[in-house]
Amino acid sequence: MRKFYLRKFETFGWEKVFECDRTHVLDVLRGFLEEVMQLAVDKGYITLEEKEEFIRPAFASSTDTVVGVAELEYE
Repeated sequence: MRKFYLRKFETFGWEKVFECDRTHVLDVLRGFLEEVMQLAVDKGYITLEEKEEFIRPAFASSTDTVVGVAELEYE
């Protein structure tokens, strides 16, 4: 499990800590990428070959490194 910190800075600010399974997070992100890119193909924005070339690195290895802590800031 990896910890993920989500921070929002306002007048008082807040922070939430989530524990995420690395494999599950990567699988969900890869699925999302696949869906978005397929929509782009279906709508004619890119070709199937362009899609496959773009997403190939995301599916290259199951041993990808992941940053354990991420900070997201919103204005």
